[in-house]
Amino acid sequence: MTKKKIVGVSIGVVALIVVIIGVVVFQKQASEKKKIEEAQSQIASIEKETKKDGDLYKEIASLYSENQDFLAEKIDLEAIETAEESLSKKQVEVDALKKKYGSDVDVDAAELYIKKLQQKIALANDKLAVQTDVNKLFSSKESAIDGETIQKQLPITTKLTKEDISDVSERIEANKELQGDWKEAIDSIIKNATNQVDQVEKIKKMIDEAFDGNVPKDTVKQSDYDSLNKEIAKVRNEELKIAFTSKLILMKTMIDTKSQLDSLSKQQKEAEEEAAKAVEDAANAAQQAVEGAVNAAAEQASKADDILAGYSDDQIEYARVWLAKFGTKPSELNATRIAAGTPINPYNASSMTYPTEVIMLSGGFTAEGSIVYASNHNGTVTIYSVPGHWPAASAADPEVSMTLTQEILDNAQVMSVPAGNPNDVRDLILIQR
Repeated sequence: MTKKKIVGVSIGVVALIVVIIGVVVFQKQASEKKKIEEAQSQIASIEKETKKDGDLYKEIASLYSENQDFLAEKIDLEAIETAEESLSKKQVEVDALKKKYGSDVDVDAAELYIKKLQQKIALANDKLAVQTDVNKLFSSKESAIDGETIQKQLPITTKLTKEDISDVSERIEANKELQGDWKEAIDSIIKNATNQVDQVEKIKKMIDEAFDGNVPKDTVKQSDYDSLNKEIAKVRNEELKIAFTSKLILMKTMIDTKSQLDSLSKQQKEAEEEAAKAVEDAANAAQQAVEGAVNAAAEQASKADDILAGYSDDQIEYARVWLAKFGTKPSELNATRIAAGTPINPYNASSMTYPTEVIMLSGGFTAEGSIVYASNHNGTVTIYSVPGHWPAASAADPEVSMTLTQEILDNAQVMSVPAGNPNDVRDLILIQR
């Protein structure tokens, strides 16, 4: 082959290689372009879902009422978390495409829509937390705010204080995103709670001024009664109203009794010359009537305030002893009286016996514990450490039984039994068997 032919062949090969490389580059560029177009299409799909009227937008908008200010009715944290998770997935997709293709794809609109929806979810979460706290200020089963439904006249809880309300108000004011009609509704509900607390405090002050402990002062007048009665009528919490009314009854009893006494005193003065002795006897009788009526009224008020009224001394003692010993509430509370002289070890007749009547208290299950005690009728009880399960030897061997039961008597301990929380005591009375 001549040199000219060789050169011609080489040039042809080079040209072919150039063409092949060009084709490969073109195909690669085309493939890359297609991927970018597909990525942009994916981003466009996310934009469509997250902008107004998109599926994800509608899902998040459904957390709110129609005007997008109040939350939807019956909304809960799970619904917010579900929407947040859906939006988070879209954010992850956008971040991945942005990282892979950089400036070759336009994610600005998608990120803007996602950010707005994130803010909407965050606001819904904040509003739900506030609504939950606000609804807890009231004792009614109804919610003070649920969706666009506002209850401005619900009764507050019995133990609500201004400090409780301030804690909620401060958290609301600290969040500047909480605005609009929803914020005005929340403020009106809190104002209702504040007014009720002010009313309760006003009544308590009036009662303190009219009473010495549980007994009305001698200086109380009909006008004091009328003023207090008017204020109590404004109380919405029925439990508080009943407690205040018991004080009102005492005042009325004192006022009526004083009126009767004044009337008797007047009669005494008019008949003093003719029947001094009779008037004196009448005055003494009237004084006794006053004392009896005041004492009866004081006792009535004490019972009204005492949630344990109506339960027997034994029921109350069982509950207090159990709480003093264990401090927990069992599934049920069983009480068994054991007569004096009964063997401590029921499995061996050689056992020592109880020197006095004892009570055995036990829970519904063995694991809940048991206690054997004798009441000392002075605020203390004597505890006998009787085992829940007796050793086998104590049943078979009289000497072992006698030794063990004598140790139980020798090691008996006196335990003070405090009055405890009356609510806890009542709870244990209700499960006594």
